[in-house]
Amino acid sequence: MNYNNKIMGRIHSNFFSILVLATLFITLISGYSHAGTLMPERLVIKDKFLPGKGLPIGKVLSVQESVIIIHSDDASGYKADKELPVFERDTVITQKKGRIEILLNDESKLILASGTKLELTKSVYDPKMKTRFSLINMAIGKARYLVTKMSNFNSSEFKVKTNTAVAGVRGSDFVITAKPGVTEISALAKTSLEVTNILWPDKITVLSDYEKTIVRQDSLPSTVEKISADEINKIQNELGGSIGSDISQGSVIINKFSGNNLTNVAIGKGSEANLGTIKIKGSKIQGVIVNEGSASNVTNVAIGNDATANTSSIIIK
Repeated sequence: MNYNNKIMGRIHSNFFSILVLATLFITLISGYSHAGTLMPERLVIKDKFLPGKGLPIGKVLSVQESVIIIHSDDASGYKADKELPVFERDTVITQKKGRIEILLNDESKLILASGTKLELTKSVYDPKMKTRFSLINMAIGKARYLVTKMSNFNSSEFKVKTNTAVAGVRGSDFVITAKPGVTEISALAKTSLEVTNILWPDKITVLSDYEKTIVRQDSLPSTVEKISADEINKIQNELGGSIGSDISQGSVIINKFSGNNLTNVAIGKGSEANLGTIKIKGSKIQGVIVNEGSASNVTNVAIGNDATANTSSIIIK
């Protein structure tokens, strides 16, 4: 009898253990599944957009697929659309295949890849008082920050914070990839970027043009490395400006041609017109090319490695 009781006790104990483990497993799976959407629980997506608190701090330049904007302390979300205003403490979430380009009032630009979640925590821009302060809390994902330099301002700060790092600039072009416990920060052209681990804010690593570092949860930023040409092209293709944006009059543009592909249109004065990779009909150009852009025209294609391929003025679509 005692033997049977022991057997039954073990069965009950093992069954209870299995039940607890199964419950934990289901909870974890549900949590990961919900986390994968990046969306808050019980969020209601409303059809009619309502403004957030205060004055707009910027607007949506372009949007692709599903992107949600959530105002502060709001249980409702709104589908992002071109020209919609954004407000301080708005949370922006790009879902699968989603992408959004935001222009802030100081002319700085944010380009978010899919699977990104960030909060526009603080944005103060006062051209009369010559002050600018922006703080962005980036939870997860990948985003490019093209920050306008305010060289004649009394005070100018632009900071991006992740779960492991803080990047601070006055005017730069950089990309942040944020994952749980690790952040990768890449500086692009004409950039000087101060990077710290949030645990050691006084230990500063400086990134210059085309350099990157990785900040893990429990360590200082890694040794600075150069970004490869392939990585730069990948960034431009994934996080270039919206197609169709105007190129500043008199811009200097650096492009890379390969076969009939043209990559990196309008880097420099007209960086807001970066179009990523587009097709040039009939071109078999190789090398680096310098062009002058005006609106949707590019003049003097292929000055450099293959001058014979100069096609004068063409239309970029």
